[in-house]
Amino acid sequence: MIPVTTRAHPDAAVRYPREIAAAVTVPAAAAALVAPGTEPLGRGGAAAVVTACAALATRFALIGFLSASDDPDPRSVRPFDPFHDPTPPALCGAGPQPRRSRLRTAGDRCAEAWRWWRAEDLSADTATGAAGALALASWCSWALGSQARAQTRAQYALDTCPDDPLAALVLRSVRVGSVPTWDAR
Repeated sequence: MIPVTTRAHPDAAVRYPREIAAAVTVPAAAAALVAPGTEPLGRGGAAAVVTACAALATRFALIGFLSASDDPDPRSVRPFDPFHDPTPPALCGAGPQPRRSRLRTAGDRCAEAWRWWRAEDLSADTATGAAGALALASWCSWALGSQARAQTRAQYALDTCPDDPLAALVLRSVRVGSVPTWDAR
């Protein structure tokens, strides 16, 4: 006799598809954000960034990755686990100062992914990821000390998705005059 299994809720196996997709694509997004050169992000890279930025846990992982001083392999990036991982010190501008060129490139590519979404997609299903990408771009601007650019990007992210927590955090940080206090290298 074959045992029969039932689920208490029909969607119990797939409760958070956006977070699963974000976790799967975070290494590809990390690679797209730091790829050498000045070539445009491209449709595939933009899709990876928008998908990976749909979850806050993957954005925290990308902040840790972008601010790492040892330039880790993008394939090693894993989503942030709020139950086991400490909050990345870089989130609030603490720790070793990240490479400025790395943050600038990543921030511009995140903004490019949002612009791609605005021009190509505009679906409600991907709005969270597009806002997340622009929120990550606003964090990169804030981390570089560009308060005006950080504020503009955070506001556009909140216009796209009014409850984006990272965009709201960056916007509040800018409004209260909080600036990164990176350690000298």
